[in-house]
Amino acid sequence: MTPDTKLTVEASVTRNNVIVDRGVVAVNKQLGFVPISRFLGEPGQATRQTNEVLQVRLDHRFDADWQMRLAAQFNTGTLNGESAEGRGLRPDNRTVIRDRNFRDYSYDSAIGQAEIIGKFTTGDVGHTVLLGFDREDFDNRQLYLRSNFNTFPYALDIYSPRYGQPLPPLTRASNTLESVTDTGFYAQDLIDLAPQWKALAGVRFDLFERSFKQRVGNTSGEQTRAAASPRAGLVYQPLPELALYANVSTSFRPNIGTDASLGAQSRPFEPETGLGYEAGVKVELYGGALLLTGAAFRIDRQNVLTADPNNSGFQIAAGGVRSQGFEFSAAGQLTPELRIIGGYAFTDAFITKDNVLPLGAPLLNIPEHSGTMLAVYEVQAGPLRGLGIGGGVRAAGERAGDASNSGFKLPTYVVADALAYYKYENFRFGINVENVFDTAYYVGSVSQFRVDTGSPRRITGSLLARF
Repeated sequence: MTPDTKLTVEASVTRNNVIVDRGVVAVNKQLGFVPISRFLGEPGQATRQTNEVLQVRLDHRFDADWQMRLAAQFNTGTLNGESAEGRGLRPDNRTVIRDRNFRDYSYDSAIGQAEIIGKFTTGDVGHTVLLGFDREDFDNRQLYLRSNFNTFPYALDIYSPRYGQPLPPLTRASNTLESVTDTGFYAQDLIDLAPQWKALAGVRFDLFERSFKQRVGNTSGEQTRAAASPRAGLVYQPLPELALYANVSTSFRPNIGTDASLGAQSRPFEPETGLGYEAGVKVELYGGALLLTGAAFRIDRQNVLTADPNNSGFQIAAGGVRSQGFEFSAAGQLTPELRIIGGYAFTDAFITKDNVLPLGAPLLNIPEHSGTMLAVYEVQAGPLRGLGIGGGVRAAGERAGDASNSGFKLPTYVVADALAYYKYENFRFGINVENVFDTAYYVGSVSQFRVDTGSPRRITGSLLARF
C-alpha cells in the first residue's frame, strides 16, 4: 500500500470443547452449603463450539483534513452438545431437579461499514464531521431439545451426587430460524465553539428488519422498525488540566432471540430503546501523568432482557429499567517505575415498569458498590531492568440473585490478583495469579438454582515474542 493507505486483515479460528456447568444451588436462599467445586451436571456430556472470524479494514487519507475508512467482518459459528441443568430444589433441600438438554445452534453474520471523517471551518468555528453507513445481516438457527423435569426429574443429591443415571427422553422441542438485518446511517459534528468550549451533535438512523419462524407448531412472525437516535454533548475546559462535560443520548438496539417460555407460540422480542444523561469532570495532575475522572449518570431503558423468574433458563423483556449513580476512576504513571489504574462505581438499578417483574425490584446481578485497583512496579535500571511485579483487588457488593425480588442475594466479595513479568530484548515472559488466596465467591446467577461461582486460584504463564 502507500503511506496514505493502510489495509489490515485479521482472521481467527476457534475450536472449543466444554462441559456446561450451571454452577451451584442456594439452600433456603443461602449459599455455602454446597462447595463451589461441586458439579451438578453430568460428566462426559460435552458441548463443542466453533467460531471463524475474518476482518478487513481499509484506511485512506485524502489530505491533512479528510480520511476514509471501509471495514467488513464475516463471522460464522456453531454450538452443539448435551448437558444436564438444574431447574429447582425439592422440599428436602438436598435434591436438585434437572433436565436433559440438547443444543444444535449455528449462526452467520456479515457486517459492512463505511465512514468519512473531515475537518473544516465556518468563520471562527471549527468542525470535525463524521459521516457513516453500516449494515449487519445475521442468521441464527437453533434446535433446542429438552426433557420434561416434571415427568422425569433426573434428580441429583447435591451433597452426595450419583452420576450416570438413565437419560430421560427429549420430549420438549424448539426449532427456530431467525434472520435480522440492521441498516444504519449516522452523522456527527464535533464543534470548536471557542478555546474553552466544544459541542457535539449527532444522530443515527436505524432500519431494523427481522423474520422469525418456530418450526415446532409452524408459527412465524416479522418485525420492521425504524428509529432515530440523537445525542448531544458539551465540554467546558477553563484550564488545560480541567474539563467539565455533560451529554444526553438515546439508543436503539435489536433484541436477538425469542420468548422461548411460550413454546410453540414463541414470539420475537421488541427492540431495546434507551435515554441516558451524564455529567462529569476530568482532571490531569502532575503534567498529565495522573488522570482522574468522575461522573454521575442516569439511564432509562425499555424492553431490557432479563431472566424469566417463572421459567429458569429463559429470558423475558422487562417493561422498563433505570440505572443511576456515579463513578470515579484514576489512571496514571505516578513515577517512572509505578503505574496504577482503578475505579469505583455506585449503581442503583431497578425495575420501573413491568407486567411480570415487581416494580422497584433491583436488577439481577448488578451491585450497588463495585471497584477495582491495580498497581504495577517495573524496574527501570540495573541488572533487574525490565522486571515488573504487581497486584490488585476486585470487589463487588451484594447483588440481587434472582429477578423476582425474593430476597435472595449474592454476597459481597473481594478477590486479590497478582502478576509478574520480565522483558528481555524482543521477549516478554509473564505469569498471572488470579484469586491469589483461593477465595470462594459468586459472580452471578439466574436464580437460586443456578449460581455461577468465581474461578478458584489460577496460575497462567505467557511468552510474547516481537520481531
